[in-house]
Amino acid sequence: MADKQGPIGEPRTICVVCGGDQWAFVRGGFDLYRPDSGREFRLERCLHCGHVAQCPPPDDDTLRAAYSPGYVAYRPAWKQAGWPLWKILRELTTRRRVWRLKHYATGGRLLELGSGAGDFLYAAGRAGWDVKAVEYGKDSAEALRKELGLDVRSGELMPGLWEGGQFDVVVLWSVLEHVRNPLEVLKMASAYLRAGGTVLIQIPTSHGVELGRWFGEHWELLELPRHLNFFSKRSLAGLCDKASMDLNVFRTPLLDVAWGYLASSANYASRSKGAPLRRLRFAALAAMVLIGLPWLAANAWRGRGTEAFAVAIKR
Repeated sequence: MADKQGPIGEPRTICVVCGGDQWAFVRGGFDLYRPDSGREFRLERCLHCGHVAQCPPPDDDTLRAAYSPGYVAYRPAWKQAGWPLWKILRELTTRRRVWRLKHYATGGRLLELGSGAGDFLYAAGRAGWDVKAVEYGKDSAEALRKELGLDVRSGELMPGLWEGGQFDVVVLWSVLEHVRNPLEVLKMASAYLRAGGTVLIQIPTSHGVELGRWFGEHWELLELPRHLNFFSKRSLAGLCDKASMDLNVFRTPLLDVAWGYLASSANYASRSKGAPLRRLRFAALAAMVLIGLPWLAANAWRGRGTEAFAVAIKR
């Protein structure tokens, strides 16, 4: 396996889960936020374990361009004036994550990897947690340090940032899909956890890649080229085991599934010229999603939704 360097690590030629090197094409797509680049990215499935990943993975220059300061995850809702729709949705997501933190984790020391604009970190701190974070985006990390006084280190999670084994919980909200080597990230997270500590994870599923083909690159789950990996319960459990953790919870909640379809509908409608047509197209697509809720609920209950929430405990 290639050595790790750069923002997401070096490109790999073998599966990060099982070490296999045989792949089958699943689907392709373009960068939704940079359509003029004209580059198509390929998703392939490992024939040994079923893990889905970009093959070949994008180079560092492509990823740096994809994570420009205008990337939506870097927009801080906590200091945005008013209540635009995106802020309302971000606030709902943050509250849900804080609820999961209170429900599944104990203790008071929290480390977040990939804090983005800092909405969850800010909310967790206000809920009484002693929070620290690592964020690759230098500008976002600096803003959280200066404006909120939070201990946010810029760069990657590595040894020596804090004392090992001191945290009660590590949160990885929508992080593992962005890194070339999720096993290395999980091992590092485990090193910072105390024995019995908790890792909270949110990830897109390998099953979800097969869905939403009608939306093309507007399918919210894809996020090409930023999403490098797509996980199943089996693949995540295997990675957790190698990182000295046990996967205790793996669920694909209906709310996350429905949100993926609604967000994809908004993405697709946004390509229409003129606000009235965009609203009409989104309304039509949203109505179709509502009609399909029983089918979505059945998939979510079977663990075959588009996004998964997972809990792992360090041994």
